[in-house]
Amino acid sequence: MAAIRHNKGKAETRPSLDDIFSGPDEFGLLDVAAKRIGKHAPLEFAHFEEISAFVDQHRRLPSDQGELSEKLLARRLAGYAENVSLHEALRPYDRHGLLAKPEDAPGKREQAPTGESPPAPSSDETVAETPAAVAAAENITSLDQIFASADFGELDPGDQEIFDIQHVPVVSDREAPDEIAQRRVCDDFYEFEHIFRDLHEGLKSGEVQTIRFQQSSQVQEGDAFILEGVLCLIDKIGEYRLDSTGRYDPRLRVIFENGTESNHLLQSLAKRLFADETGRRIIREADAVVDAFNNISHRDKRAGQIYFVTTLSDDPQLKAIPNLLKIGYTEQTVEDRTKNAVRDVAFLEAPIRILACVECYNMNPNKFETLIHGFLHTQRLNITLNSRDGKTHQPREWFSVPLDTAREVVRRIIDGSIVQYRMDNTTNRLVKKVGDVT
Repeated sequence: MAAIRHNKGKAETRPSLDDIFSGPDEFGLLDVAAKRIGKHAPLEFAHFEEISAFVDQHRRLPSDQGELSEKLLARRLAGYAENVSLHEALRPYDRHGLLAKPEDAPGKREQAPTGESPPAPSSDETVAETPAAVAAAENITSLDQIFASADFGELDPGDQEIFDIQHVPVVSDREAPDEIAQRRVCDDFYEFEHIFRDLHEGLKSGEVQTIRFQQSSQVQEGDAFILEGVLCLIDKIGEYRLDSTGRYDPRLRVIFENGTESNHLLQSLAKRLFADETGRRIIREADAVVDAFNNISHRDKRAGQIYFVTTLSDDPQLKAIPNLLKIGYTEQTVEDRTKNAVRDVAFLEAPIRILACVECYNMNPNKFETLIHGFLHTQRLNITLNSRDGKTHQPREWFSVPLDTAREVVRRIIDGSIVQYRMDNTTNRLVKKVGDVT
C-alpha cells in the first residue's frame, strides 16, 4: 500500500478544534434548548417555570417593586436561590441561568434569552426573603387575602372619578328587603310528616291531581306545591303587606318534605314556581272546603271517626227496643268498617243503616269513645244474644237512646260543657244540672 502524503501548506490553513468552538455558530448547532416542564411536574417545578416565563416575556428578572404578581415571583426566585437542595433538580430547566453556581461569573443570572444584557437588579431586588416570607406569599389563595395584605394597601388606587355618576339617574329609593329568605331545619316537622306521606300516596295512586302553577294570589294556608321536584306546604301566611309594585306579597312559612323550612315572600315563591318547568300546584280536595268551614286546618291530624248506626235485624227481641243505636269508633271510613256487618257480631250479624258520624282530630278517639259510653252507661243495652255459631255474647256498644241526644253528648264532650249536664233516664234527654248557669 502506498504511503499517504500530507500537504503541510494546506494543513496550516485548516482551523483547529479550539478555533471551531470559539468561532461563530453560523448554523446554530450549539443552540440546545433547555428542557420544558411538563404539566404533571411537581409544584416547585411549575412555580419555577412561571418565573422563567416572566423572563421570556419581559427580558428581565421579576422585581420586588413591581405589581403583586411580580412580587410573588421575585420572592419565589429568592426562595429557590436559598434552597440549594432543589438546584440540581431544577438546573436542566433553568434556561436563563437563574440558579447560577457560586463560582459562575457575576451577571450570568441576568443573561437574557436573546443574548442581550438586561439591567442589573438593584440591591433590594437581590436580597433573599426568609423561608417564612416565601411560604406566606405562596399561601395566598383568595382575593380577600390579597386585598387585606399590607402590600396591597401600598398600591396606588389611581383615579377614582370613574365611580362618580354624572349622566345616569341614581336609584336610591329601591325597596330594601326586610328579611332574606333562608332555608333552615324545621324543628316541628313531625307535625307535617303525615301530610307529605298522604300526598305521596295520593300522587302514586292518582287520587291526588296536580296542575301547572298560575296565580300566586290564590295561595292559602294548607296549599301544597311541587317545587324543583320537592313537595312543599304553605303552613302560615304572614301579615298583609304589598311590594313596591303594589302586589300582595306577605311572608310565608313554607315546609319542605326534606325536613326544612323557609320564610319566602309570596311573590318570590311564585317566581320560582313559574321559572320551574316542573313546578306544580296540588289540587285541593272538595272536602277541604268543608274542613275550612269547620275551622279544620292542615295542622289538625285526623284520628278517626265516631259513628252512629242502627240495625235492620228481623230479630223480634231487637226490633222491640226503641232508638237502638251502636256508637263505635274506627280509623277507617264507616263504610269500610261496616261492609261485613252481616258476619260481624259487633253489628249483631245483620245489615245496618249509617245514621251519622263525627270526624275526630287531635285527640285520643279511644278515650273519647269511652267517655261517650260512660256517660250513657244507663242506656246501654243489657241483653244476651246467640250468634250464628251458637255462642252467646252481650253487645257492649249498643244503646237505647235518641240519635239527637247521642249527638248532643258528643258535641258537649268536645266543647267541655258536658260537666254541666246529666242524663234524665226517664226521658233519655240531657238536662242541665241544678245550680248551673248557662
